[in-house]
Amino acid sequence: MAINLKDYPNKVSTGLNANDKFDKFFYRFKVENKTYRGVIDYSEKVGWNKRDRIEYAKNDMAIAKQEAKSTIDINATVDDIVKLYLDTVKDGTYKSSRISYYDRNVKKTIGKKKAKDILPMHLQNIVNENIKNGDSPRTAKQAIELLSPAFNIARANRIVSHNPCMDVKITLPKSKKIVVNATDRLTNIYKAIIKLYKDDPFYRAFFLLALQGRRKGEIMNLKWENISFEYDYYFLPHTKNDEEQKIFLPPNVKEALLEFKKNESWVFESSINIGERISDAKRQTIKLKKELGDWFTMHYTRNVMVSAMAEQGIEAIHMSGALGHSDPNTITKYLTMNYLKGSKMASDMMQ
Repeated sequence: MAINLKDYPNKVSTGLNANDKFDKFFYRFKVENKTYRGVIDYSEKVGWNKRDRIEYAKNDMAIAKQEAKSTIDINATVDDIVKLYLDTVKDGTYKSSRISYYDRNVKKTIGKKKAKDILPMHLQNIVNENIKNGDSPRTAKQAIELLSPAFNIARANRIVSHNPCMDVKITLPKSKKIVVNATDRLTNIYKAIIKLYKDDPFYRAFFLLALQGRRKGEIMNLKWENISFEYDYYFLPHTKNDEEQKIFLPPNVKEALLEFKKNESWVFESSINIGERISDAKRQTIKLKKELGDWFTMHYTRNVMVSAMAEQGIEAIHMSGALGHSDPNTITKYLTMNYLKGSKMASDMMQ
């Protein structure tokens, strides 16, 4: 039955009105841009005075608001369930990188679609298309790493009956690339950076930081306020392992940064969206790849750098520190063992 607002002329509080007898109340409120309305009926309550009925009406309206806030719409979109998941994730590099990837590579395609209508083929198409457009399989996997826990939350709340991410197939390459003659390769990368970006301090600093062992997200999230030019270090407040880290500022990076130094905001600020950081460096990475070969990627510089350190006899604990690892055992993911040198040393010893 339709509610006639004229039957409730007496305002009790914001969003709550009563009829002339104050035994029926009409409420209306909004939660996340959705309007809720209803009638609270106390006409059959015996022994309640006007004051009692008003107090109970206010309480019941508060309960209705709380229930509305905790209710998840069964027609929730993919954007909605992603937000539900991200609200449970601590702020940091992991969260910001996943949000950035979702906004750039997933949101436009399925963000407004109902979560219950999403099939594995929709997600597989997104992954395949992102790989086709230049993402590595490991990078494209970020979409699934974000969507899968979001769909698990949706399944727990009966929005969907199945997590479609479980049936998406992504073939990942081996996690460790073999680095041959790491010191020479490190030198070649350095020379290529200096050659291509001699007159471009912005990207010279960007790739020299990568050559120092920094992750792409750590570089892009760097702010001027976190750099101490006086004491030659920079501060990473949010890293992959959720630690705050103080990192040495190399002279060549310092020199490049001083050429375009500002006093605030992002170090690697977008030239298009002023006040925002750059979202990637794909075009510049492609330039280096053409100069060096198809083996070059930004992340690969971490393998090269740490393998070169090993060739120089630097201890594992210091190599882990250079990569920003809290666990020295993690170094094996990046370090290519020098089997040739090791076997030769063993042979020399026997000789």
